[in-house]
Amino acid sequence: MQYIILLAITAVLAWANFDKPKVSKSFFLIYCLFIGLFVGLGDMLGGYDRYVYAEAFEAQAWSVHLGKGLFNADFLLLFKNEPVYGLLNSLVGYFTPNRYVFILFITLLIYVLLPLSLYKHTKYPFFSLLIFLGLMFFFSFTYLRQVLACGLCWMAIPFAVDRKFWRFAAFVVAATLIHNSAAYFILLYFIPQKKYAPSKILLVMSLLFILGLSGITKSLFLVAGGVTENAKISHYSATAEHGFRIEYVIESVLFLFILLKNYAKVQTDRRSLVLLNVYLMFCGVLLFFSRSSDGGRIAWYCSLGVMIMISEFCSHRSSVALRSFVTLLSVVLYLRIFFAWGILLRPYKTFLSDGNRKGDFIYKEYEYNHNYDRDKLYNLSYPKNK
Repeated sequence: MQYIILLAITAVLAWANFDKPKVSKSFFLIYCLFIGLFVGLGDMLGGYDRYVYAEAFEAQAWSVHLGKGLFNADFLLLFKNEPVYGLLNSLVGYFTPNRYVFILFITLLIYVLLPLSLYKHTKYPFFSLLIFLGLMFFFSFTYLRQVLACGLCWMAIPFAVDRKFWRFAAFVVAATLIHNSAAYFILLYFIPQKKYAPSKILLVMSLLFILGLSGITKSLFLVAGGVTENAKISHYSATAEHGFRIEYVIESVLFLFILLKNYAKVQTDRRSLVLLNVYLMFCGVLLFFSRSSDGGRIAWYCSLGVMIMISEFCSHRSSVALRSFVTLLSVVLYLRIFFAWGILLRPYKTFLSDGNRKGDFIYKEYEYNHNYDRDKLYNLSYPKNK
């Protein structure tokens, strides 16, 4: 029920803020932080990735506390490819080894970066937030590193608009050192800022789709994994070898249809053209990785373009039908994950109460420290004697 209430309140605010002065930045930030608390206080909800992050964090936290140095053997083993994320582990670990505090900290950081980007680029941040709920909300429960990296990439976009390469690159590099898959976002800076003819857009998208079907993405993952010495990225090649993700194609075609149907509304100022490129990158990445189960995750870095541009399309007085359609689409995408993930999300429970949820098979398989069963905050501080 909590998830449905959150969706309903956001939808009401999204519609209420059209045809009115822009909502205050502080109100929007506070609302997003409330969502961040809702996510961050969850008791290991969303899947096994939380347990993986938590166990790695605790290992690094104790290494720091025991005086092994910042870049100790544990740090190099766990975070050598993504050291900025490792430094965040060390920062929190300096104060506490408690996994729930760490997860809450990272989640709140995500939900600070998100509203800052949304508010900067649109007059209708609540409608963009509604689209976010459909596209990415539930993934912020479990894919903490990657969603945090997305937030940093989104912060880089204004520097692409202003043609400040080194500032843009600094954010993208920081994001890449949190999650290596963010590296391709550097390409945004080099895409010409122009309003392409629809025929050229369709041609490029068709070529990306054909390339994706050819199986080239498997080789791309292998090369990227070899260059970064990241076994996880190399492993993505296995997901690009077999199968076909029709949902990626449907999503891409649907968003391309919305874009081209409203193409006359796209302005030609630099900000709009950069966001147009981000939007097109989102669709192109989905088509290119249509044979990979990880293609959707790779496209997340470009989802801000979709959130912003569609909210702008829906702002026109003649766009009530589009606004209604996008609202329905966001609700459907939200409920799809809500029902598909089942026990991973429901029933909702915070770590402020002890015990565990009945039927949680992820807990049974991945819980590595049963001291948390009796007291979620048992290790909030370190013992006085090392």
